[in-house]
Amino acid sequence: MTLNVAIVGPGRSKQGTGPFIARTFDKLDCNVQAVVSSTAKSANAAVEMLKSEYAIACEAYQSLDDVLMHHEVDVVAISSPAESHLEYLQTAIDAGCHVFCEKPLSWPAEKMTSVKDVDLLTHQANQLVKQCNDNAVVLQLNTQWPFTLPTFFELYPEFKQQNAISHFSMWLAPQSDGDTMIVDTFSHVFSMLYALVGTGKISNIESNFQLRNESQDLKIEFQFLHARGDTHVCVSLCSSDTFPKPAAYAINGHRVDRHVELPNYLISLRSSDKQMPVVDPLESSIKNFIGSIHSKATSDEVALIDGTTHLAQIYLAVTQP
Repeated sequence: MTLNVAIVGPGRSKQGTGPFIARTFDKLDCNVQAVVSSTAKSANAAVEMLKSEYAIACEAYQSLDDVLMHHEVDVVAISSPAESHLEYLQTAIDAGCHVFCEKPLSWPAEKMTSVKDVDLLTHQANQLVKQCNDNAVVLQLNTQWPFTLPTFFELYPEFKQQNAISHFSMWLAPQSDGDTMIVDTFSHVFSMLYALVGTGKISNIESNFQLRNESQDLKIEFQFLHARGDTHVCVSLCSSDTFPKPAAYAINGHRVDRHVELPNYLISLRSSDKQMPVVDPLESSIKNFIGSIHSKATSDEVALIDGTTHLAQIYLAVTQP
């Protein structure tokens, strides 16, 4: 069955992934029918760009409701700013559409300042999962990093995945700065932790965050207690406008750095003495999503609910110590 897809947030501004998501759905034999953007100008520009660069013919809209009125849509891919996710998610799921959503699942427009804000986000995530189950649709976050783990274990064959993971570190370079870096990156961190050790509880959060220093690099550390033990997590964030962005992670001190070869965006991982290619993680993520639809799988509640809660807990602890 060919899936009909609508892309919300199809532009390339800032860290926009919409065009790459559209290209990948098209590559995987899906029918990208429409794009939704905040203005007619940006929507039309996205349509022209998708046509000229990827030979994707689709229509421009400013409203997801209008798309759903005029098209038979199976999948809505959301790549708009996080503050807009909740409304689009509710609209798409109510219409019986599967949803592939950029990280994080949702985020409030106002600053998060209390535990009540964390509880509200967790409640919203629970409601979205229930809504998905009631409508028999799949909701998946675009978490790509776990799909690099097979290459990591090829680079470090002496490292057995079943070994206790005492330390996990990640180095990321978002385009944002200040506390927004946390919102933009920590879904990556938790997707890796869940893939490696499952869900757990956070404690002993420490950081160098300074409220009035937007240009600072951030270092955030915490303990992650899970069924297999206790993992010390260290995350280093450095705002960067460079492209491709530097990124790396380490498991028990075994480090790999991501290398991106342009213009074809060929991705590989480098250890201290070897380099190995990685199958496009975005393509792997969307393939996994499509497979979940065809197999009638349910949404990953750990990634959606725990991921939302853990992100909010980190953000609150760092910014409101």
